[in-house]
Amino acid sequence: MNTASTNELVNDQVRVSVIRKEACKVEFLVTVGKDFIEKARLDAAKLVNKEVVLPGFRKGKAPESLIVKKFPQEVERRFQKSLADLSFVEAQKLAQVPLLNKNSTITFDLKKIDGEGATLAFQFETEPTPPSVDPKLFVAKPVARKEVGEKEVNEAIRQMAFFYAKWETVDRPIQEGDFILIDLDSDGKRVFDHIRFEVKPTIMAEWMRKLVLNAKVGDVLEGDSVPDENATEEEKLEFQPKKVQVTIRKVEQAVLPEIDDEFAKKVGAQDVASMHQMVETILKKQVEDKALQEMREQVNHFLVTNYLFDLPESLVQAEFQHRMAAANRNPEFQKLNQEERKRAEARIRNETEQSLRLFYLSKQIVHDAKIPISHQEVNARAIEHHRTQGAGNENLSKEEYALAVSMVFLSKAQDYILKNLDSCHFLVDRSE
Repeated sequence: MNTASTNELVNDQVRVSVIRKEACKVEFLVTVGKDFIEKARLDAAKLVNKEVVLPGFRKGKAPESLIVKKFPQEVERRFQKSLADLSFVEAQKLAQVPLLNKNSTITFDLKKIDGEGATLAFQFETEPTPPSVDPKLFVAKPVARKEVGEKEVNEAIRQMAFFYAKWETVDRPIQEGDFILIDLDSDGKRVFDHIRFEVKPTIMAEWMRKLVLNAKVGDVLEGDSVPDENATEEEKLEFQPKKVQVTIRKVEQAVLPEIDDEFAKKVGAQDVASMHQMVETILKKQVEDKALQEMREQVNHFLVTNYLFDLPESLVQAEFQHRMAAANRNPEFQKLNQEERKRAEARIRNETEQSLRLFYLSKQIVHDAKIPISHQEVNARAIEHHRTQGAGNENLSKEEYALAVSMVFLSKAQDYILKNLDSCHFLVDRSE
């Protein structure tokens, strides 16, 4: 993405060629004079002097000329490092190219040294340089917003009633409206184990519903998973049909409690009317949150597809390995065959790069727009995430705090871009 470039800098001490390469790699080609070499040699001798003892002198008090004579190899070894340290520090004063982080590796090669001077080459990784983002270039697609009416509210209340249901086992062929406990195997791998499904259109996949209707407990059913007829063309293209085996473990019916004021109080409302209002408010909030999240995803896509820039390979690799370690702890990931694992690793690699680009772009947006971010905001986000992970009251880790910083940067950047949309409210809040 970024092409190589060279910049020449010079002062009384050094001459520096700053060569920027791909993947945020930087090379300094540094030339120093003989006075600089003598200073480095003297520093090396002083370092050796602090570690050795010569007869007649206290430790560290022997003349440097004697140290050079008595310990030439040790002085020479220290000299090269001293020369490199002094040269790099002086070069950085001129170039001011930030290292990727405090643990960045700097390699050097002493290219040439003689009585007149020396030339050294340094290589290291620097921070990414994301471009500035123009929020006016973001064009949002309309976001469909689900209707929330009496039907949706009643269904939500019905689902709440299942928490207080009494389950009765039935001994007959499976019918519409039954609840079944099944095991599901796909291509010889266990997908579900004793999972309850409601045999009902719109809730159960059509291929499974047709397969289990009229079956009995203990039946082992063979079939093919296929997309529903009402699935979108995109979903049909992404769907991969598989051979499945469904084992019927149990058939049940749910006896739901009566939806009255007593039930309403169990779920935190005063009466049935207020329960309906409460549920409607919750559902509408969920719809708005989902629509806003879809808008945020559009912003993410806009950023990672329109603003490409180099990333340091060490940073990408470290984050990729971190994500792979998490994936490898997942039993389902461990079951993947070689081809599936290869695709999964490619997906994780892509997600890693996109995540890093989003962080640096959102940080750049916050900087350019001078958006304030407080410690309290970051800390609150870290605590919220900590709790959602089911963690206890132990102190937040550095990793959790760093993740919270990234999350705050991203949400602030997304809000800033969405705020620049004249029709943002229309897109997010308008019902279909």
